[in-house]
Amino acid sequence: MTSIRLRPVMVAMCVLFLAACAGKTRPEDDDPALLNAGKTQEELRAEAVEMYRDAREKLDSSDYATALQNYDRIKARFPFSEFATQSELEGIYAQYRSYQPEQALSAADRFMRDHPRDPRIDYVLYLRGLINFQSVESAFDGFPGFDPTRHDMGDSRRAFDDFGLLVQRYPNSKYAADARQRMLYLRDRVATHELHIVDFYLRRGAYVAAARRAEAIISDYPGSPASYEALALLERAYTSLGLTQQASEARSLRKANSQALEVAQARELERKSRPGFFERLGNWFSFGDSEDNDGNTGQLPDALPPGDA
Repeated sequence: MTSIRLRPVMVAMCVLFLAACAGKTRPEDDDPALLNAGKTQEELRAEAVEMYRDAREKLDSSDYATALQNYDRIKARFPFSEFATQSELEGIYAQYRSYQPEQALSAADRFMRDHPRDPRIDYVLYLRGLINFQSVESAFDGFPGFDPTRHDMGDSRRAFDDFGLLVQRYPNSKYAADARQRMLYLRDRVATHELHIVDFYLRRGAYVAAARRAEAIISDYPGSPASYEALALLERAYTSLGLTQQASEARSLRKANSQALEVAQARELERKSRPGFFERLGNWFSFGDSEDNDGNTGQLPDALPPGDA
């Protein structure tokens, strides 16, 4: 009877023992020092080169999940090498392309913190801008009746700041020209959002608040389509407040800039004719041939040159 009662206990102990054995790993599987022990520098470099080339091939073929796994192994195996630094850089890009914005932003911040003098910081700033810019685009953009400028502008402002920092610090960077174009688009988007707020104040009869907000649009976003529309709303606010002289000046200023308004409106019309979300989505999945989500030319991070890899 006693042996029968003990049998379930013994079975349970065996199961736990086997599970513990299965969970064990050899020390050398986790310790780079043990993995690298007894090998020459040439042998270690050859292994690093092979691991990096495999990771890069996966990145070039848009197999981002496998590429990220390989980069993690490189960083664990060769933590203080140029291969580890390159893996950090390419890992940011892989996370961006695989729609992991939070992880990509954290990795970008970590790279800039750990490598403040790296010559590719301009590229990391550009990636930061692209990551936030990607969040700007909505699945409903281009749908009838949907106006993205009526929604939160947090990502637009963050992307604008990232691109602005890139242009300010690295004006001659090869990414600066594209960053400037995106900044124009983002500026117009944020300015239009502010215009909706002015219109809201006018409809609520808050004419002082509307006038102040319209004045801010004109001074903060000169040249944007919204800045000229703000002049018309400013005239309405002044008129409602009985400020006839100021209203007349706003009307005259708008007429004087009618030609610039036409140019701005044409730019806004061109922006609205851009491909819709699902057409851009096709471009996102074909990014292996270097076309990014805005139709402009994008780039993978430069690979380590043959002499290094």
